[in-house]
Amino acid sequence: MECEECQRLHRMFLESLVAADRAETGLRCYFITHQKLAGVSDLDEYDALREQQQSLTEARHQAYLGSIQHRKQQH
Repeated sequence: MECEECQRLHRMFLESLVAADRAETGLRCYFITHQKLAGVSDLDEYDALREQQQSLTEARHQAYLGSIQHRKQQH
């Protein structure tokens, strides 16, 4: 049986996985809708989406490593 910390870290990982996927989807949608032309405000939107995607991908990475490291310490 997993300890409370294992469960908490696993939930954090799953939540970060969903958030990173949403950010990636938002970036993909931007690429699809801006294939031909992108103005200055569009590039600002791109920068914001890219920054969010990178931040959430890093959070997912950290949540995964935290979960794995905790499990290693427990066993």
